[in-house]
Amino acid sequence: MNPRTFMYRPRREVLRLSVTAVISLFAVSCGQSRVAQCNQMIQVANQAVSDAKVVTHGLQEDNPQAETMRQAAAVMDKAATEMNAIEVTDETLQDYQDSFANMYRDMSQAMRDFAVAFEQKDRQAAEAAQMKLQQATTPEKQLVDDLNAYCSGQ
Repeated sequence: MNPRTFMYRPRREVLRLSVTAVISLFAVSCGQSRVAQCNQMIQVANQAVSDAKVVTHGLQEDNPQAETMRQAAAVMDKAATEMNAIEVTDETLQDYQDSFANMYRDMSQAMRDFAVAFEQKDRQAAEAAQMKLQQATTPEKQLVDDLNAYCSGQ
């Protein structure tokens, strides 16, 4: 048996296995990338809900309503910023990212409008702000359901 032939085959096989491993790793990492992006978005959304619950719990205590709404608005601003900070490469996830960030900004603005109206004792403006807040939160359930379905591959 020729020693060169013996040495050549293992190198060729190692090269082939290396290329296959790199391609497999790349394919797996791309899949995990989407999953990782989904997980980051879901984490931000869950954190926003959790933080908002903590802040609005103050409405049941002696915390002034206007201040609570400002704190909740700050939570939504933070959520919008964090959502936008996620590096998303998937086009569908980018659409969800934009929708969540816009919803958080709309919620924040409505909360701030409510706080101002409450302090000015402007009932009409407070009701308008409350209506804007309800409209801003309307897409939340559908967005969460759609994101979860997309991320789970359904």
